[in-house]
Amino acid sequence: MTLMSRLAFVALLSTSMLLFGCGDESSDEHSHGGDAHSHSATQTTEEHGHGSGVTATVWSEAVEVFAEHPPMVAGETSAPWAVHVTRLGEYRPLTEGSLTLRFRRPDGAAYVHTVEEPSSPGIFTPQPSIPETGTFRLFMIVEGAQVEDTIDVGDLTVYESTSAVPTPGSGSAEISYSKEQQWDMSFEVAEAQERAVQRSVEATGTIEPVAGQFAKVSVPVSGLTPAQANLNMPAPGDRVRKGQTLGILSPSGGEGSYAELKGRVERLQREVRRAERLVEAEAIPRKRLVEAQHDLELARTALESMGGEGEIAEPPAASAAVETASGDSGFNYHLKAPISGQIQERHLAPGSRVEVGTVLYTIVDPSRVWVRLRVPAEHAGAVSGATGAVFTVEGSDTTYEASRVVSTDAAIDTDTRTLSVRLGVPNPNGALKIGMMADARLLLEDDRTGVTIPNEAIQTEDGQPVAYVQTGGESFERRRLQLGPTDGQYTLVERGVQAGEHVVTAGAYQVYLASLNSSQMAGHGHPH
Repeated sequence: MTLMSRLAFVALLSTSMLLFGCGDESSDEHSHGGDAHSHSATQTTEEHGHGSGVTATVWSEAVEVFAEHPPMVAGETSAPWAVHVTRLGEYRPLTEGSLTLRFRRPDGAAYVHTVEEPSSPGIFTPQPSIPETGTFRLFMIVEGAQVEDTIDVGDLTVYESTSAVPTPGSGSAEISYSKEQQWDMSFEVAEAQERAVQRSVEATGTIEPVAGQFAKVSVPVSGLTPAQANLNMPAPGDRVRKGQTLGILSPSGGEGSYAELKGRVERLQREVRRAERLVEAEAIPRKRLVEAQHDLELARTALESMGGEGEIAEPPAASAAVETASGDSGFNYHLKAPISGQIQERHLAPGSRVEVGTVLYTIVDPSRVWVRLRVPAEHAGAVSGATGAVFTVEGSDTTYEASRVVSTDAAIDTDTRTLSVRLGVPNPNGALKIGMMADARLLLEDDRTGVTIPNEAIQTEDGQPVAYVQTGGESFERRRLQLGPTDGQYTLVERGVQAGEHVVTAGAYQVYLASLNSSQMAGHGHPH
């Protein structure tokens, strides 16, 4: 057949296209194979190598059905239909199961035609026959291990002859992108829906520790870390309790040293107890007791400033012998955890010498963290209405939510021209690490309701936002968008997309490439 003859044949076939419409589902169709969901069937005119002219696309919650077929003439077996069934969610072809076409008459009776399996992945090729003319309600029933669903396709007219089929109108110019191409790559669509969107402001940030839940533990005294006494001290990753011993030091001696102060406190404690007994026996004046108590208080304060305990218990001789044998004399210094949490860093080396101020441990309680956002100065006036934030961190696509604003700085950083806002974030599994960088949207109080699409559907072409709208199973339109506020996941579309339409969220670039050759692809074929 020559090209002109083929086009003439297609034109003749197009004059006999049957039209799909939409209507109400009856309750008896819902009882088959789970819930049936009625969506508007999208009618498009495309010329394919299948021998089909009219296409209809219908979505349910579980599947997308894209059907192509020749006209139905009473009493004649139809040429093969091409019914493409796509499993939504993963957007892959149905590879097993049966497809039943149920043509229901107005009186409730129905003609049924079943195909037990797809002829190729995702494509069923039924050849139904209806013995009488009239308008029938078409339901497609998918049954199998992968999906069970009933889809209301709409009204179908069976004609007395080919010449009785009305002439269709001319179709609009669209982008053609076949099901086989969609199934062969990462491809997804999403329905445009009405929802409320909070206005938001873009900001970068950093994960920081919550005040009081992060500590760098340094030594207040110089000395040695006895090897035997420090062998089993906590290591990175270990959890510790507040007050737990992290290390034992043998302080350096000399005037004003930890050992000298501890010895002085012990001596003054004994003097105070002796003075108390003598005052009670009226052997010395009370002034002597007051002076001894004053000297003890000064010594305790000096010892506590080094991290020691002001009240020192005198251990019994047997206990002291045990401590000495283990390498821990009564004058050793016990470095203790100031907070409960997890050891992040340890710099304690048994048997080494440390100086005053040396950081031996870093402890963090990661159950909650702060995300400190740096909001551009031009948006500083709106920060007072912040209600929370959504953000991602480097190396992860997971979206985190921060619902509590902890603090907002009173001044703008003159170097970065940003205003810092801190928000509390639960971190039960510890996935957020201190120091991580974050990309965030600070959510504001006011919101707007309208048609929204996922942010993944928005493309930028020639500096303008666009989206690719699926007008049929294999047809798409490029739409320029006028956008409203976004919450970081969904964006309100003021013009360009209507509720119920489906936009491409993955694979938009491939549809764009197909649009460059749309004129050459108008007569494409993909035999099944």
